[in-house]
Amino acid sequence: MKVLIFDGSPEDDSSGVRIAGVLAALLSAKGDETEHVVLREKSIVNCSGCFGCWLKTPGICVIDDDNRELSGKFMQCDLLIMLTPVTFGGYSPELKRMLDHFIANISPFFATVNGESHHRKRYESYPDLLVVGWQEEPDARQEEVFRHLVLRNSINFYSGKTGCGVIQSSEGTDAIRDELTSLLSTLRRPVMRPEVRLATVMDVSLPARPVRKALLLVGSPRMAKSSSASLGSYLLEEMEARGVRTETIHIYRSLHDLRKLEDLYEAVDSADLCVLAFPLYIDSIPAPVLAVMRKIRERRTANPSCGGFAAIVNCGFIESRHNQTAVAICAEFAAESRFRWMGGISIGGGEGLVRGRPIRSLGGPAIPYRKALDRVAAALFAGNPVPEEALSQLARPFVPAWIYRYVGSMNWKKQARRNGVLHRLGDRPLLAD
Repeated sequence: MKVLIFDGSPEDDSSGVRIAGVLAALLSAKGDETEHVVLREKSIVNCSGCFGCWLKTPGICVIDDDNRELSGKFMQCDLLIMLTPVTFGGYSPELKRMLDHFIANISPFFATVNGESHHRKRYESYPDLLVVGWQEEPDARQEEVFRHLVLRNSINFYSGKTGCGVIQSSEGTDAIRDELTSLLSTLRRPVMRPEVRLATVMDVSLPARPVRKALLLVGSPRMAKSSSASLGSYLLEEMEARGVRTETIHIYRSLHDLRKLEDLYEAVDSADLCVLAFPLYIDSIPAPVLAVMRKIRERRTANPSCGGFAAIVNCGFIESRHNQTAVAICAEFAAESRFRWMGGISIGGGEGLVRGRPIRSLGGPAIPYRKALDRVAAALFAGNPVPEEALSQLARPFVPAWIYRYVGSMNWKKQARRNGVLHRLGDRPLLAD
């Protein structure tokens, strides 16, 4: 059996190498062929969200870096083992950067799996999946979120069998070996579990604090032209009309400029309310956004609790529950970073509903969403959490699922025909010769 290990440990964390060494010995004893890839040592550019891997070079990322080779290794192995520190209940940015490119390994067209919209398979079969996370101290809440993320990934990766384990990084080698042995022997087919329970919105013992300054962080590579920016901007415009000073920062514009990053961190620290708006990437948060969140957490852990934090997540599936794990990760980030968690807005089919257009210009099915955002703005302005009735409205599909899937598939074909690759949408370039 060919086993591929994706090690998503940060540079200052040796746990990945340690766990990979134990795994290699166990697998070698079984006669398996193992390859250990330390992802932070590879050249992997952030996914740009361009869909070129579907519509220009079907099945291969348009960015020619190590992600292409690693995607090929993934599709040609029998078992993928992913190693990562549990980060806000999710994966490390180092691991997530590679996983964001996995969108190339599935089809743009829709299928129904377990009653939900998902993308179709590109290949007949996919590797089994085992994910091993570690924590410095036990955290049952984050472990629950982590396991739910692995479940969602296993469905979207079409894993034949899947497994997940969380260990304590302080454990001895013998204890780690026993846990890994058990995990390797208990891989099983993915099974739907109940939806993850979201964290308590906020500590109601804290008095509401009216917002004087609000910051919008846009976590989409499309920046100002994104649906994330449109949704977040409308919210801030409504608050600005109430006298709130507002500021918008596009995370992707700051990534490679240390001065802009420092300005971003200072803006976060000085805001009464920080709103993060981003698209769903592989069931979670885009890798560069996670990296910024990790840095914010590092800066704020020694500070007194201050400021509120809310999130707006939109995905390409019509069912908003696909965003559930990402919202839970945001809640864990808020708790670790000493924010007051104000709630997470989850919108399905964001690109179909908004498509980067100003919210005020939208009519028809967008009107109830605009009214719900008005209620959100009023609540946040007063220092209160996102109202449940607004969350419920924003989570409702704006069209029946079958219509969304049909129209979406037609749009993919239209764009592919324009690019001259309609006949290649089903290509399987990563199969071994």
